[in-house]
Amino acid sequence: MSTRFLMMAAILATAAAPAIAAAPPMRAAAPAAAPASAAPKQMTRTQYLAEYQARFSAMDTNHDGVLDSAEVSAAQQKELQAARAQEQQQLEAEFAKLDTNKDGQLSKAEFLAAARPLQLNQTPQQAIADVDSNKDGKISVAEFEARPLANFDKVDANHDGVITPQEVQAAREAAARQR
Repeated sequence: MSTRFLMMAAILATAAAPAIAAAPPMRAAAPAAAPASAAPKQMTRTQYLAEYQARFSAMDTNHDGVLDSAEVSAAQQKELQAARAQEQQQLEAEFAKLDTNKDGQLSKAEFLAAARPLQLNQTPQQAIADVDSNKDGKISVAEFEARPLANFDKVDANHDGVITPQEVQAAREAAARQR
C-alpha cells in the first residue's frame, strides 16, 4: 500500500468530513438501512481501513489514485442527497403516525394528541425529603428558603447583597465549565 494513497485518504477524511458527516459512510456490503438499535460490531483495524479504501475507490471515479475537487464535490452531493432522502422518509413516517385519520393533513387534535403529557417528576414525599433538612417530614420557611439563598450567595461574588448581570454571567460561565 502506497504512502501516497494513505496520505490522500487521511487528507480527504480530514478535509471532507465536515461536509459529508451528515450521512453515514458508504458501505458496499452493509444492508441499505440498518436498524437504529443495532449494536456496534467489533471491527479490526484492517476492516476499518478496508471500508475507507472502498469509500476512496468509490469516490475516485476516474481511477487515477487521487481525488480532485470534482470527485469530492460529487461524493458530497451524493451523500447529501442520500441524507436528505433518509430524512424525508423519517419525516413522512412521523407524519403518518400523527395523521391518525389518514387524510394527509394534521388537525389540531391529531397534533395535540402527539404531545407528551406533562407530569410531575417527584412524589410529594420525595419533594419534601429533598428540602427537609431536619427530617421531620415537613418543610419550614427556613428550609424552603435555604437552597435558593445559598444559590443567591454563590452568585453574589462580592457579597454585597445584589446580583449584577455580570455576576449572573460569570456564574453561568462557571457552571458551563463544570459540565
